[in-house]
Amino acid sequence: MLDRRFFDVNIVVQGIANEPAANTTAGTQYIVGPNPTGAFEDVASDTLARYDGSAWTFVPAKEGSLEVLNVLNIETGEILGNDGSDWIVISTFTGSGTIAPVLDIVGTGTELPVTAAEGDKFLNTADGKLYTATAENTWNAGVATAEGDRYVSSNDFKVYENNGSSIEVAGNIPNGGFFLADDCVYVRNDDSLVKADVSEEVTEIHALTATDVQNKSFTLSRAIAAGKEQDVMLSVCGLIQVVGTDYIATGNVISWANKGLDNASLRAGDTFVVRYSK
Repeated sequence: MLDRRFFDVNIVVQGIANEPAANTTAGTQYIVGPNPTGAFEDVASDTLARYDGSAWTFVPAKEGSLEVLNVLNIETGEILGNDGSDWIVISTFTGSGTIAPVLDIVGTGTELPVTAAEGDKFLNTADGKLYTATAENTWNAGVATAEGDRYVSSNDFKVYENNGSSIEVAGNIPNGGFFLADDCVYVRNDDSLVKADVSEEVTEIHALTATDVQNKSFTLSRAIAAGKEQDVMLSVCGLIQVVGTDYIATGNVISWANKGLDNASLRAGDTFVVRYSK
């Protein structure tokens, strides 16, 4: 049976680390350790760090609504909460997590399956390509995967990774084990993989760019669920803002032209924390 404690998880981190692992993939998140160095040098310990594929964004644990979030440490299987001064263990799982986020859950093997439903995906471990069925029993020509790309197999529950020259097994998902894919936590429940993110809520960290400041807007990674625009929670520079008064949330865009935040003298690097239903 799926452990319902997963339903309370808001953010997943790879662990508490003084510096990130080499070849970090987009979507990776950490809690910065007590002796930061490398990419985390000069960053305060206990800060949340997120990598978008090219740069790190850092948010203090106490900023805005982050104090009340439950954070799953995928390295230890612990759910952490912040009491205002430190991260404390709220609960512990018996399962184990993967090393880094995966891109998708796919079938795997060395030959394309004869049968497929439209939308099925298959990672060919022989040629390193990801294939998608465009119609019943019809596969496309495949797309080459890139070094560092990782997938979980729906056939054998293993993690497959492109190591730059071939596809290799990078780990195994044991029964009760969990992993992160597409910003959601998945758990192996016997012979199935179950999505545990039933709340459909996501917390997103965004550091403003110069273009964002000029446009007075930025784009979220997901679209806000229709009818849920007024339920968006947003804080910037540690201050919680009021939707409709200080900013507008529409589709996957946060904007503040002619709204309260227009008078806030925002600068590149200012950090937004947005929680919304996707």
